[in-house]
Amino acid sequence: MTQITISDIDINYKIKGSGKPLLMIMGLSFSLLDWGKKFTEVLAKNYQLILFDNRDAGLTSPSPQPYSLVEMADDTAGLLDGLNIPKAHVFGVSMGGAIAQHFALKYPDKLDKLILGCTMAGGKCSQMGDISGVINVNLLDLLFTSTFIHSHRQELTDFLAKTTPLHSRDAALQRQLQAFASHDTYDTLSDIRATTLIITGDKDIAIPRSNSDLLATKISNAKLEIIADASHGFAYSNAEIIADLIRLFLK
Repeated sequence: MTQITISDIDINYKIKGSGKPLLMIMGLSFSLLDWGKKFTEVLAKNYQLILFDNRDAGLTSPSPQPYSLVEMADDTAGLLDGLNIPKAHVFGVSMGGAIAQHFALKYPDKLDKLILGCTMAGGKCSQMGDISGVINVNLLDLLFTSTFIHSHRQELTDFLAKTTPLHSRDAALQRQLQAFASHDTYDTLSDIRATTLIITGDKDIAIPRSNSDLLATKISNAKLEIIADASHGFAYSNAEIIADLIRLFLK
């Protein structure tokens, strides 16, 4: 465990690989382990990955009070400052993609290229799907298609046995949910100037594809990639495909 104190919390982080910095922002409840070993190992061949646990998740300390996604973007910027990294590519998934939007808006000078995975603009113009699996710990159906589950059940069972104990629970999860619920960048997305790649799965039940379509129309310099037969956990189920898309985009 490696930690750095940023503002009022101790952030757990891990550096993997070498090359241009690529900051990875995880989604609601999950820890840095949820990226999966295969996906991070492939990306680490070309980039210096900065993996970390959001406040109230993983081995990062709990938050002493409620917060917003803007404050979580502040955590992200503080982590880069603490690591003496002036600028990085940023890849955020789900709630992490929402945090990445706020980072892009508030800290444009710290951002190179932006990647938004299975995320949303928030507010009244977005469509939230079924995220009950986070609360009742039915993560297989939340993250993966039935076909992928059927062919990888034991692997997924073993993976979740390692990752689930680090997920947010109780008051910590409620604070993250409240922060995510207040997310709304719809009216400011056109202010994002970074070249942006938007990725989503065509079978995502948590944050449906329509949200990525909206992001692609509102962010001026954005490209949309739809992953066939993929759900919310596409970075794990389609690791090589997603890694190839990212490497091509960041070239």
